[in-house]
Amino acid sequence: MDQTMFETMLRTNAEPLQYAAFVGALIILNVLEVIVAARRDAERRRRWPANIGLTVIAILAIGAMPVSAVAAADAAARHGLGLLNHPAVPWAVQLGLGLLLRSLIGYAVHAAMHKAPFLWRIHRVHHTDTRIDVTTTVRVHPLEFAIGMAVVTALTPGLGLSAAALMLYELFDAAMAVFTHANVRLPPSLERAIRLVLVTPAMHRLHHSAWPPETYSNYGATFSWWDRLFGTFRDRSAGELASVRLGLDDADRARADSLVWLLWQPFAPRPAAARRPVPCAR
Repeated sequence: MDQTMFETMLRTNAEPLQYAAFVGALIILNVLEVIVAARRDAERRRRWPANIGLTVIAILAIGAMPVSAVAAADAAARHGLGLLNHPAVPWAVQLGLGLLLRSLIGYAVHAAMHKAPFLWRIHRVHHTDTRIDVTTTVRVHPLEFAIGMAVVTALTPGLGLSAAALMLYELFDAAMAVFTHANVRLPPSLERAIRLVLVTPAMHRLHHSAWPPETYSNYGATFSWWDRLFGTFRDRSAGELASVRLGLDDADRARADSLVWLLWQPFAPRPAAARRPVPCAR
């Protein structure tokens, strides 16, 4: 398949394929959760309405964004702007490096969400979930979606990310986001093999730990090597992970599943001890 045919296929089918990847992963992994873990999690029905409600609001907010990263990529390509839009860079290299750079942006934005006090006020909504399952994927404040998209859109022209790389990454990330939040345990041999390249549910479960040094680790959303490269990787045995306390100890756990409370969280006054994120202890 040549470049033109591949890009045409992506532009025609990227959005429905992204929804199919997300919904398909959601259904398959939810079935696995029901079989494996639902009997141990009686709070699923209580938590789900708020998580799904945040998703609906976020989709509406994203639809209101005036400029998309793909539009920015197209404009940069037309004018030959950006690092990867140089004529000497082959299309396959541009696509591969674009995927890597897009995933690095995701890692950096996630790390910044934990380290910058204002961004942490927004991102902590995701961490107030006292359980973790496929719906935790979409427990994200609309402002976080908007900020993440704005950063990607702003960086796209300078880096010369192609529209094809952006669309392909979003398709991959749609399924990976659900997978990493799934309340499932991989066989040890498969876990060790996958996490050499990809983020696994076990890695991300530790990121949702209530203990701050673990909360501020394992920032990767797709590829696991960024955490190893930047020294933010942490690990625990499968037995220890099963007993990890999830959520945030400084959050109001009694109201953690109220949609109104979650939307108000970034603006609500909090005790001084909870206003700044805790640096990751290495």
